[in-house]
Amino acid sequence: MSVVLAFAAGCVVGAKAGAQDFRDVTQSLNAIRQSEEFHDLLAALRSHAGQTLRHLADVLEQTDRPAALTNDDLVARVRNIVGRA
Repeated sequence: MSVVLAFAAGCVVGAKAGAQDFRDVTQSLNAIRQSEEFHDLLAALRSHAGQTLRHLADVLEQTDRPAALTNDDLVARVRNIVGRA
């Protein structure tokens, strides 16, 4: 519901702003997207996500798995841990 309200508010603001203001916003967003700082941010986010997934894998490897769970299916392993909590 909040997405619909945000979209409606954006349409109202966009309609009042006009085409030139919309072009200015899109050009600014493109400039940000192409900046070195934005690429550095993405690289940091990817690195953080990779480290988080490696840590999760380490935690999952340290848990005792029941005999029925012998494969490396991550979803099944997470469900098993959540079921024990």
